[in-house]
Amino acid sequence: MLTIISFVVVLGVLIFIHELGHFAVAKLGGVGVEKFSLGFGPRLVGVKYGETDYVLSLLPLGGYVKMVGEAPDEEVSEEDRARSFTYKPIWLRAAIVAAGPMMNLLLAAILIPATFMLGADVPAFLDEPAFVGFVQSDEAGAKAGILKGDLIEEINGEKIRTWEELLARVTLNPGTPLTLEIERGHEKKTITLIPDTHVDSGAGVAGIYPPLEPVIGALSDGYPAKEAGLKPGDRIISIDGVGITHWNELEDIIHKNGDKKTFVVSRDNGLITVEITPKFNEELKAYLIGISRKHITVVRKYGFIEGVEKGLTAGAKMTVQLFVVIKGLVVGQYSLKTLGGPIMIAREAGRAANAGLSDILSLVAFLSLQLGIINLFPLPVLDGGHILFFGIEAVKGKPLSERFMVVAQQVGIALLVTLMVLVTYNDVLRLIGR
Repeated sequence: MLTIISFVVVLGVLIFIHELGHFAVAKLGGVGVEKFSLGFGPRLVGVKYGETDYVLSLLPLGGYVKMVGEAPDEEVSEEDRARSFTYKPIWLRAAIVAAGPMMNLLLAAILIPATFMLGADVPAFLDEPAFVGFVQSDEAGAKAGILKGDLIEEINGEKIRTWEELLARVTLNPGTPLTLEIERGHEKKTITLIPDTHVDSGAGVAGIYPPLEPVIGALSDGYPAKEAGLKPGDRIISIDGVGITHWNELEDIIHKNGDKKTFVVSRDNGLITVEITPKFNEELKAYLIGISRKHITVVRKYGFIEGVEKGLTAGAKMTVQLFVVIKGLVVGQYSLKTLGGPIMIAREAGRAANAGLSDILSLVAFLSLQLGIINLFPLPVLDGGHILFFGIEAVKGKPLSERFMVVAQQVGIALLVTLMVLVTYNDVLRLIGR
């Protein structure tokens, strides 16, 4: 339920801000607005104030502002011409259309710095050098020859100072060869890593992890670890005589089968031994004992000036990354399977809501930035397409033909529907894959 509520709220904010931009500039420009709708389809609730009907509709996947004389072929009385969108100057029509995505960009410009000022708990290892603590067998890192203890110093000639920088490079490059410079002992080595594609997010993954001590952070009710007397803070020393130095080693052994296992645990400077039989989890299709790792986090929080600086830098990086991904999709560097749709957004909204205010604001800012930029692309149906048509009209000195506009809109709608089908299909495949 939290996921559904979070999804509706996140989309509602993005849509409201976008349509508010169109609405406000239209009103300021003297254009009549007949309807302001959040959502499409049947009307749920609404109120009419002045000439405008403010409506909440059934399908929360968009919204619209209906203006007087918006359609070129719409009949407008002489007395309404002064309030008609079509009869307004080109510059004003372009401004009304551009105001939607610009409001999304403005929202992102406010929220991204705000998240830095609010502060957020992040894993402590993100700020640490990229020492490899564990390599998952049969995944990209192991296939490339990366070993536990390696220090990753460069990727494609760029310095890697922290795990955060390393993960950012890997995440953005699924299926793309990356040249890694590694320090192993006292030797320098060059390795080619080709990140795998994560089944849920479509992001690049390598199966390499930072050092993560096998210390229990919490226990789940109904699972054998709690029944056996394990406690938060316990450190797993060995399982069935096999030494455990990393949390992932612990998971590998537990997940394999449901055989009874002997755990040696360090607690209060002493050792205790317990026997635990893992329980099969139907959803995850794995054996579990009901423990989760102790997460060591640090708080990143900044003052106003530094928060604004960090926010603007982060926003610029997100923008560059968006264009890198779009270029990769166009040239075939990235698979279309990496694209996500409403189901992925819903899952991320639920996760962010569970994590706290800073995470939900970060998600809204990220989506608002993308929505603002993509809506300015000069493609039919998108706001950028309308702005392009206004530009052509200004050069020609007359509006484009009605036939051209109809065909352009049909092409745009077809492309949009195809994209929605594709991303929804990808979302469904990810759910099945999970």
